[in-house]
Parts: sequence; C-alpha cells; structure tokens
Amino acid sequence: MVARMREKGQITIPSDIREALHLSKDSILSVSKVGDAILLTPKQSVFEAVSARFSKSAEEKGISLEALLKDLKKLRLPKGE
Repeated sequence: MVARMREKGQITIPSDIREALHLSKDSILSVSKVGDAILLTPKQSVFEAVSARFSKSAEEKGISLEALLKDLKKLRLPKGE
C-alpha cells in the first residue's frame, strides 16, 4: 500500500486498516521513528484508560452512576444546606 503525504504532513490510512484496528476520526496514534521507517500504533488516551478502569471497578462494587451523582451533589452543597 502507498499513501501520499499532504501539505501539512497528513496521510490517509486506508479504510481496511482503519476498520481492522477500530480507528475513528478522533483516534490517537503514537508515532515513532524506527530506523528508516515510521511506526504508527493505536494509543488509548489516558482519560479513556482511567475511565474504563473506574467504570469496571464501580460496576464490580455495585455502585451506580446515579448513586455517584447523588453523593457528588451532597458534597458540593455548602455547609448548612
């Protein structure tokens, strides 16, 4: 496969590769120089990784989103209210 670099260094990743790696327009890629080659690898954002771990942990402990939001609201209320 061949891709042409555009004016600002942009390239198009062929659709079959994007689909196989589950890449979308907002996917984050790690770019590395390996010898005379460029290596692009999918990289999950830190937020997505932490969010997934938090969600899994909350689910395992039976904590719902509604309960978290209710507790957050209590914590945000000024004292005496």
